[in-house]
Amino acid sequence: MAGLKIAVIGGTGDMGFGLAARLVQAGYHVVIGSRKTEKALEAVEKIRIITGKTNVEGKINNESVAGCRFVFFSVPYEGMKEIAQTVAASLEKDSIVVSCIVPFVDVEKSAAEELASSLPNGTKVVSALHTISASLLSELNVPIDSDTFVFGDDKEAKKQLVKLLVCIEGLRPVDGGPLKNSRYGEAFTRFLVGINKRYGISSAGLRITQLDDSTVQAWWQR
Repeated sequence: MAGLKIAVIGGTGDMGFGLAARLVQAGYHVVIGSRKTEKALEAVEKIRIITGKTNVEGKINNESVAGCRFVFFSVPYEGMKEIAQTVAASLEKDSIVVSCIVPFVDVEKSAAEELASSLPNGTKVVSALHTISASLLSELNVPIDSDTFVFGDDKEAKKQLVKLLVCIEGLRPVDGGPLKNSRYGEAFTRFLVGINKRYGISSAGLRITQLDDSTVQAWWQR
């Protein structure tokens, strides 16, 4: 996946920033998308300082996705549809859109399904990273040591995403089934926020027991 270009919309927020920094550290070319160019450029400068690398740039949202194979949405649920409509015309036809969005209100459908309905027909949408701590993502020298569920209706799109995510040390992608199941990953995030508050920690995660790494790897290689 050398030469891959990746957009992180919402890369100025905690989750998006940590993800962008991890991908830059792994050698990928990352474009941080924001509503305001100056905010994107501020995040770019911070990432260049903490990683010592320059393979990152910042643009407004609709310009950030051009030429990108993966487009991560790490934005508040309330602004998701508006941003999706803003970037829809600029998405590459073969791009894979990844929802990291978590609604902190009760919803009928998962955020990932709603995002898919706001994008052009045929857009491949998968979701992941809901239960991964934003603060831990930003600690670049600390392994994640957690599973993330990957949801989607297109198995090949999920496999392509997994090839990307394994560059993040300690992160193990587990197949969570179809996109509609994303609601469970999103709900688990709200549960983990409560765990963090009750126990005074900041990076609670999930790990599937009795599932060894070789079995997970074999599944994605099918």
